[in-house]
Amino acid sequence: MTRRTRTWLGVISLVVVVGTAILAAVRVEVLTGGSLLRPPVASVSVSLPGRGGQMDLDIPSVSWLAPYQARHITVQRAGQDVIDTDLFPTALTPEHGLALYWIAAEGREGPYVRLADPAGDILLDLRGFRAWRVTTNGDQPWLAAPTGVSVAGHVAEGDGTMTMVAGRPFVGLAAERTGELLGLIEAGEAGAVWRPADGGDE
Repeated sequence: MTRRTRTWLGVISLVVVVGTAILAAVRVEVLTGGSLLRPPVASVSVSLPGRGGQMDLDIPSVSWLAPYQARHITVQRAGQDVIDTDLFPTALTPEHGLALYWIAAEGREGPYVRLADPAGDILLDLRGFRAWRVTTNGDQPWLAAPTGVSVAGHVAEGDGTMTMVAGRPFVGLAAERTGELLGLIEAGEAGAVWRPADGGDE
């Protein structure tokens, strides 16, 4: 092996190591949470019906970072954040986009906003001020934490014993209703575009 070959192999190895470290740091937000590195994001604001407030969604505007960079969502009412959380990383695909559905309140349940994400729906509980990822636990629809670190819960077995699991069963109003389509967040030249279902202002 010549000296030139060894030099090139060393450079390639260094690039791989540094690149892997940067992607790992972005994924766990070691760098994105501070001033060393903040990958650009595209922000979309949506006014929710009634007293739902305003929803703001930040998504990666650099497509190759999307599988590593967490998205972020907030819901504000009267200038206060009632929901403020990261969402699991995934790309905003041109083929599907991200549909938003409104599920109006009934009795002591709701209202809810459902983000129909091909990688796993997100449910915003605007009464309980919580965000959930809709998944499954076997054949049971299931709610887990939106960042991929699930909330502790339990399931009653047939013999009455309680088994500790991650998340909780997805039941009730939001599980029974699809809701009213508010619009679609689509990939655009600026990163994301809000398309209201009623054809109103974007």
